[in-house]
Amino acid sequence: MNRLGALFVVGTLAAASSHQPEQTSSSVMIAVVSRDAIGGLGPSARTKPGTVEVEPVALLAESGEWQAIPCKSGTGEGCKKFARDYLSKRHTYAVISAEGTGITIHTAPVTLSECFGYSGGGTYSGGHIAKSAIAASSSDLFDSAVAPKVVAPSEAARIRKALRPLVPKHLDTVEDLRIMHLQLEALDLLLVQRAYADNIDPKNFVRKYLFMVGRVEQGRFHVLQSKQSMDDVEERLLGTIRMKNGKEFLITTVSDPESQSFRVYGVRDGHVVLVFQGGGSSC
Repeated sequence: MNRLGALFVVGTLAAASSHQPEQTSSSVMIAVVSRDAIGGLGPSARTKPGTVEVEPVALLAESGEWQAIPCKSGTGEGCKKFARDYLSKRHTYAVISAEGTGITIHTAPVTLSECFGYSGGGTYSGGHIAKSAIAASSSDLFDSAVAPKVVAPSEAARIRKALRPLVPKHLDTVEDLRIMHLQLEALDLLLVQRAYADNIDPKNFVRKYLFMVGRVEQGRFHVLQSKQSMDDVEERLLGTIRMKNGKEFLITTVSDPESQSFRVYGVRDGHVVLVFQGGGSSC
């Protein structure tokens, strides 16, 4: 599996149901599309212009609840049926994230990998995708999303100063941390990430992967969510989406040497929480 990826978090994990979900008029299939490898620890080759890697993530109901795809990585439970009922067919998705909004994605049938992975190739038209985007089998439930934006250099210096006490000594620098403004519903947040592609020197493996969401208050960085393991686990931002009911979600990919999965973060009672984790593949 090719490499790329990393981001953040911990929170309240929604339980994933194991029965076969049926896509109805009130639920849609969410998929990630990327010009790079969606998961994996290592460099990856970019897709050709007009082509992307596509991987289904989960079903999203009109209410904003997430439901797992019926294919359990690691055990393979339900995967053959999912492959027969869904992966064997061609699909059309509409991009719903800020990057690439309105682009149409066409996928070819996909064959399960030996690790029960189900990413495949696709083509797109109607716009440009620079890195990654989030797509859905229907755009009817969604409004325009606001993409996370890299902070200005003058502001980044203040935030890096606030981050220094939180960065372990063996990481020895905050200069190569990627810092972005992130808005989820009414919350103004900061996303701090060091992924493989964010490292100033990718050959410097002493620096660990890092992912945090928080705020700077009175000169201190307050962590609201963070990636627990900094050893061989990379989490990377993929995109954000906004539903017409006002719910907003951040979607990331998480990779380690043997597996890849997705995390979805949302807001509950004014707090950033992990609302879904699953999908991907594992040997």
